[in-house]
Amino acid sequence: MKMELRIDGKVIVIEAEGAVSVQIIEEKEVVRVPAVAPVVVPEVVSEIVQENAPENGAGSEDLFAKLADLRRELSAAQNVPPYVIFKDNTLREMVEKRPSDLTAFGNIGGVGKAKLEKYGDMFLSVIKGAAA
Repeated sequence: MKMELRIDGKVIVIEAEGAVSVQIIEEKEVVRVPAVAPVVVPEVVSEIVQENAPENGAGSEDLFAKLADLRRELSAAQNVPPYVIFKDNTLREMVEKRPSDLTAFGNIGGVGKAKLEKYGDMFLSVIKGAAA
């Protein structure tokens, strides 16, 4: 789940996918706010996350979590928000369609030529590993 708040010309982005991240964005500059204490996610948020989790048979939630973990690692390494790598809807479509090659992966919504070349093999290996 992602929520954006706009206050005094700044955008505060809160994402909850397994862990909660908070970012303050100002004029294309991202300032990361480190968590100083555990964040308790309200029950309502947990219900929303569960309702929006992929439901495509055995292993779907596990595969979604693995894809989200890879996305989180890549976003941290590139110092960009996770949705810049792929949005949740794109990950859900990966889980639903489970592409087996780069051609099929390229047909996923949100996967353009650049992202196909940059991330295709990495995400396919996770998808193929889940099928094994």
